[in-house]
This record gives sequence, structure tokens and C-alpha cells, in this order.
Amino acid sequence: MTDERSVLSVSQLNQRADDLLRAGFGSVWVEGEVSNLRRYASGHQYFSLKDDSASISCTLFRGQARNAAPFADGDRVLVLARPGVYIARGQFQLVVERLESAGEGRLLAEFQRLKARLLAEGLFDAELKLPLPPLVHRLGVITSAQGDVRHDIARTLARRFPLLLPFRLYPVAVQGAAAAPQIVAALDQAAREAAVDVLILARGGGALEDLWAFNEEAVARAIAACPIPVVTGIGHETDTTIADFVADLRASTPTAAAEAVSPDGAVLRRQLREAAARLGQVVASQQRERRQRLEHCRARLLRVHPGRRLEQHLLRLDELRGRLTRSVSRHRERQTSRLQQLMLQLQVHNPAQRVQALRAQLRQQHHRLWLARPARQLLQQRERLEGFRSRLLREVQDRLRRDSARLQATTGRLQALSPEGVLERGYSILLTRDQRVIREADRSLVGTQLQARLVRGTLDLQVLDAKPAPKGADRKPKKRT
Repeated sequence: MTDERSVLSVSQLNQRADDLLRAGFGSVWVEGEVSNLRRYASGHQYFSLKDDSASISCTLFRGQARNAAPFADGDRVLVLARPGVYIARGQFQLVVERLESAGEGRLLAEFQRLKARLLAEGLFDAELKLPLPPLVHRLGVITSAQGDVRHDIARTLARRFPLLLPFRLYPVAVQGAAAAPQIVAALDQAAREAAVDVLILARGGGALEDLWAFNEEAVARAIAACPIPVVTGIGHETDTTIADFVADLRASTPTAAAEAVSPDGAVLRRQLREAAARLGQVVASQQRERRQRLEHCRARLLRVHPGRRLEQHLLRLDELRGRLTRSVSRHRERQTSRLQQLMLQLQVHNPAQRVQALRAQLRQQHHRLWLARPARQLLQQRERLEGFRSRLLREVQDRLRRDSARLQATTGRLQALSPEGVLERGYSILLTRDQRVIREADRSLVGTQLQARLVRGTLDLQVLDAKPAPKGADRKPKKRT
């Protein structure tokens, strides 16, 4: 007979058991107490999960351990895990995908239920939220009197807008069973007193249990009923509570809440400077306009004022008085001049004066005749002409000598610097086909057709080899000082 039994190895049996468990259960939530916790350098963690009558081995790999809640031996935890078999030992185990505190899990479920119920009631609607005033003058803060939150808010206000200091503090417990009733009482007290424009409800970071007072239904309804705008700054940026959903404004941290209710002092100063500048421009413009109107009215008043007409008449009178004075003076001067002319004519017609004048004329004519002798004038003109000729000849010769020397020097320098002069000394100029001058040897020129220009004629050349000068060969040595 042929043996038809199907025999499995131990590994195959464990593998089939693991496959059945994975397919039959999938991922399940299990709650229990941690015991025998072992953490390895690889990041993997191994522990047992037990209750009053049983225990099971659990494996938490490094990738899932990064997102797991902190835990230790004796903690009660809630895990999402896949049941399976550790094939090497045939040991039943749980491969943990997610781990959180068991108490936190219950609180999270309660949080979700309350959130859904209040959302359905419309307590989170934007229409119910009160707007913050444009500028807060009186600030109230509901937080612990002993915590760092009040000091963080005070520092933020001192930096941004010190006019809000000191703020009105409503001290409350922010953790524990007494926290929620005290927060509700503080909100009611602030509403009755109406002594502040905005309320900040703040607390530092913590676990879900630590922040649970802000998830109480009584706190949420007290915030919604408060007639004063409420800004929450609870926990860290990732923490969100029911109070944040109900509040008129939610800030990520207590510091952010203080920044939300306080204007930036630097921005306000800049706005004040800009407003003052605009006000100054408006005032200056109005002053210019009113000054122009005043000048216009003054000009009109001057035109119609009796004093103006009197001034015009006085000016006219002064002008006529001046013209009369000048006319009298000119008439007197004309009469005086006429009298002097008649006296001169009388003197001219006097016989003694006539004889004396004729004698003077005769003496003058004799002197002129002596000065006008032709021979003497000719001799003087010849002497002057000879002097002019000698001076002109000397100046022309000196000028010719200087210009000739300057021309020879310039011609020598020009010949020495001209391309023809350089070529005359045996040099040549290398040009490419596009008439570009070659100044340095370059490997890229090998095989290139070049033209050498000589003093007489040109040569067509081809570059067979190029030997560039070594680096630094063309540098001039430094002069020693």
C-alpha cells in the first residue's frame, strides 16, 4: 500500500497557523497591562500584555514605536495588533501596529462623542463667534496663578503692546477635577463685571488627561454663553480641545493668543508716523489754500480801500511836484546858459580880445611850420623803418630755427613709431584672413592660413606649429624700491 499521509514540517505547520491567524483576525484592539518590557538598540521593543488570568507576547517594531505613546511596565495600554505565530518558536504573539494609553483611548472616544454632539447643536458655527475689537484696551486672562503661562503672556505683551499691562488675572486650576468648575466660574465672573474687552483662556502643554478640563461640556457651554470674546491658547500647536472649537478665536499657544489680541507696537508706531505725515500734509495744504485766499482778499481790500485811493493821489501829487520842480530847474538852467553864451559873444567881439587871439594863432602856426619840415620827418621815418626791418628779420630767423628743430624732432618720433618704421627695421605683422593681428602663439592656430606684411609686399603663410610662451614669461619683474 502506498502511504498517502500528508506530512508537514514544524516550520510549515507554524507558517500555516500564522497564515490562518492573520487571515482570520486581521487587526484587533486589545487592552491589557504591560509586563516584562525589553527595549533593544535596534529600536524594536518586546513585552507581554496581561490581564487577571492570561498573558500574550507582543512585538513593537521600530517603525511603529516612533508613533507609540510612552509606556512602561505596569501601564495599562490599548494596542491595535495583528495576531500571528512566531514561526521559529511556534509561539503565539501580537505584532503591534499602534499603541496608546488605555485611559487616553477612552478619553479620546468621549472627546469625539462630545465634539459630534456639540457640532450637531451648532455650537461651533462661525455665526456664533464674536469678533475681536479693533484695538483691545482691557485684557483678562483665565489661567493658573502659579504656572509659566501668565509670565509668557506678560512678556509677549511687554514686547508688543505694553499698554495692555497689567492685565486682569482670573486665577483658576487648569488640571484636575476642580479645573472645569473654576473655569466656568471665572467666565461667569468676567461676564458680570464687564471689566475687560477680551478674555484669554490659556494653559501650557500636556497629555490628553492633563488638558481634559478644557474638553468638559460645562466649559464649552460657558465659553459659548460668554458675552466677551474668548481667545484660547491651550497646549502646544498640535493640541486641540473642545474649548478651541467653541472659542471665538483659537490660538496655537498661549504666546500666540497674546499676540492675537495685542497689536504690534512697531506697526502701530509706523502707522502713527504715516498718519502724522498725512495729517501734516493736509494741514499744510489747507494752510496754503487759506493763505492764498487771505492774500486774494487783502489784494481786493487794497484795491477798494479809501486809503489806497488816497495813496494813489499822494503819489500823483508827488509826481506832479517833481515834474514842476524839474521844469523850473531846466528853465533856470537854460536861461543861465543863454546868459553865459551872450557874455562869451560879447567877449569875442571885444577888439583887445580879438588881437590877442590872432597873435596866439600866429604863434601856433609858426610852431607847426617848424615841426612839419619835410627833411627832418623823412630822416625820422627812415630810422624807424630800419629799426622795424632789423627786428623783423631777427624774429623771423629765430622762429624758423625753432620750428625747424621742432619739425625734425616730431618727424623722428613719428618715423620711429609708425608701422612702416617698425617694418623698415626688419619686423613683420602677422594677420589672419579677416585682418586680425596675431600677438601670441596659440595651439588653435596650427594649420591656419596667415599673411605676413613686410615693409615692401606681403607673404602668405601656413602655421605648422605653435609654441605658446610659458606662463608668467611676459610678466615684468618688480622694481626694487
